Amino acid sequence: MPKVSVVMPVYQTKEEYLRQAIESILAQSFADFEFLIIDNGSEAYIRDIIASYSDPRISYHRIEINCGPAGARNYGIEHSKGEYIAFSDSDDISLPERFEKQVAYLEEHPETGCLGTSAEFFSEDGKGRYFCSAKKHKEIELYLILCGCVFCQSSVMVRKNVLDAYHIRYRDDFVPAEDYGFYVDLIGKTEFRVLDDVLTYYRFYNANTSNRRQLEQVAKSLLVRHTALITFAGKLNGRVELVFKLMQNEVFTADELKELVASLTELADVLAIRGHSKESVFQILKKDFKKVYYHTRTVRGQWNLLVSPLNKMFNLPLGWRLMCFITRGIL
Repeated sequence: MPKVSVVMPVYQTKEEYLRQAIESILAQSFADFEFLIIDNGSEAYIRDIIASYSDPRISYHRIEINCGPAGARNYGIEHSKGEYIAFSDSDDISLPERFEKQVAYLEEHPETGCLGTSAEFFSEDGKGRYFCSAKKHKEIELYLILCGCVFCQSSVMVRKNVLDAYHIRYRDDFVPAEDYGFYVDLIGKTEFRVLDDVLTYYRFYNANTSNRRQLEQVAKSLLVRHTALITFAGKLNGRVELVFKLMQNEVFTADELKELVASLTELADVLAIRGHSKESVFQILKKDFKKVYYHTRTVRGQWNLLVSPLNKMFNLPLGWRLMCFITRGIL
């Protein structure tokens, strides 16, 4: 049995990109893996590209009618035989030591069941860091609940027995933010970690999902955040929607701002039971509250923010608040 099962869904990927993705997997320094390539209803050229490789580790699977990215990944999970499952999209690149370092970490840390790596994005215009400061378990868990996705999908390796034990799969109702929903569903079932090493290159271009379905992805990411908030922080005495409104950076009335103080205090207390400090919770939500200032464009709205007790909770300086009052409310 292979140690690792690599799952790569493919749909109409440009030949150059697909070959680079496949060859980056075949070039791994850790060789004990099976490579499941899931052809998700593509045109015939995809089959021909895959057939041009003779490596026995490649296992080609054809889905005749496209079942979406969640369905294709789930198909790969169901057919995988490895102890670990490594995900890779068909246009991204895994650096040669990715599997070696991830397997070594998972062997040494049995408590970790979902392991990502640091990543860089690249395009024809250049490259940059795929950045999230959350790298350790508690940081990642809190970020997933309150903020958004931590992992670069093509960097992730998971324990298959965790997925099977808790029946965790990608959900169609979260597409195209199904990866974020997948990690949220893992909260409480295993520990998370992101390696500091850059071991993945994420390709950013006009045709990939992050560009092509950007607005839909933002909307579905908010849906996942809402689901995570309710699941792991409770209903907050009926005030959970106020917290979610803060996460969406919407404009508040004076009464809502007063009520939000109690909501956020209760939220911090609930998350403290899960081992998260109030300081960490408020540090994440502070960014959302500052965005409310940026989005509020009336004198009354800025005044309500200026005198809100939330400023003390988030330690927002008077000078900065006055600047927002002038530039966003008056001008």
